[in-house]
Amino acid sequence: MAAKEFLQIVKVEPKLTRRGYDLRGLADQFHAKPAEIKLLFRGQLDPARTKELTDQMLMAGLPI
Repeated sequence: MAAKEFLQIVKVEPKLTRRGYDLRGLADQFHAKPAEIKLLFRGQLDPARTKELTDQMLMAGLPI
């Protein structure tokens, strides 16, 4: 994952939290495990899964 993409993902967690999305809610909505969402926000999730989840979040209209 490119450094720029990593920094963008790291900045997403506080933004989503302010808008009422919590870890469990995101995991449920996007059929992911809470651990996957944590790894996504840390920039440590597999690149293919990162793309899959971020694409789903964008399609759902999340501000990421």
